[in-house]
Amino acid sequence: MTTVSDSPVLIDEQGAQMTLTLNRPEVGNAFSGAMVDALYQTFSDLAARDDIRVVVLEGAGKHFCSGLDLVDGGWGFNERSVGMLLGVQRRIGRLYLAMRRCPQAIIASVQGAAYGGGLSLAAAADLRVADTTAKFCAAYIRIGLTGADMASSYLLPRLVGGSFAAEMMMTGRAYPAEAMDKRGFLSELTQPGERGPAVSALLADLLATAPLGLRLTKEAVALGIDAPSMEATMALEDRHQTLLSMTDDAAEAMRAFQERRAPEYKGR
Repeated sequence: MTTVSDSPVLIDEQGAQMTLTLNRPEVGNAFSGAMVDALYQTFSDLAARDDIRVVVLEGAGKHFCSGLDLVDGGWGFNERSVGMLLGVQRRIGRLYLAMRRCPQAIIASVQGAAYGGGLSLAAAADLRVADTTAKFCAAYIRIGLTGADMASSYLLPRLVGGSFAAEMMMTGRAYPAEAMDKRGFLSELTQPGERGPAVSALLADLLATAPLGLRLTKEAVALGIDAPSMEATMALEDRHQTLLSMTDDAAEAMRAFQERRAPEYKGR
C-alpha cells in the first residue's frame, strides 16, 4: 500500500516492513492536526496487522520533525480556552501512547531537527538511527511553557538518565546527535547519506527473528521498565518463554540450528 504524495503522512509497505514518512518538508515536517491524526490512526491500526513486523518512521526533506506547527497547523489556537488547549494536548499525546502500544518494532530515522513533539516521536520509537545533521531539543520551555511535554518527562529519563533529561527539559538546549549518542539515545550514528544502510541493517536483523518473539520482546522491555521488582520481570519472561517454546517457530529454529541453516519462520 502506498499513499498519495500530498498526504501529510506517506505510507509504504514492502513485505513485513511499513515505512511512514512525515510529508510536510516545507515546514520542517511540523505537526499539523491532519498529520498527528494520520499517525495516531496508523499506529492504532497496526495492532491488528500481524503481517507488518517493523515500522520505519522518517521525515521528508532536511528535517525529521520540527515540532508543532503554530502558524498553519489547523489547531485553532485563536480560541485559547482551557478546554480547547487540553483537547489539543490530548489529541497529540495519544499518538505517543499508540506508538508504545503498537506491537511492531519502530525505528526512527532522524536527520535535521527533532524538536519538541519531534523529539518525543524519536523517544517513543524502539530504536533510533540519526546522522550528524540531527539535533534534539525539548523546545517547549523556550515558548513559555514547561519543558516537560508529550511524554518527555517519562521517556527521556529512562533513555538518557535523570540528570541529562532534566538538563534537556530545563534549558531547552538543542543537542547534536553526537551528544545524544554518547548518552545512549541512539542505536547508531552515521554520516549524512548513510542512514539508509544503517536502517536496512537493523531491519534485516529484526526481520530475521521469530515474529512472535519480536513482539513479546517489545512488550517485555516496555513492561520491564516500570516493573516493581526483578521477580516481576522474570515472571513475565518465564511466561513468554514457556509460551513461545511451544510454537512451531521454536521447533523450526531448533531444526535450523541442527541443520546449520537459516530458520523459516511462519509466525505460529
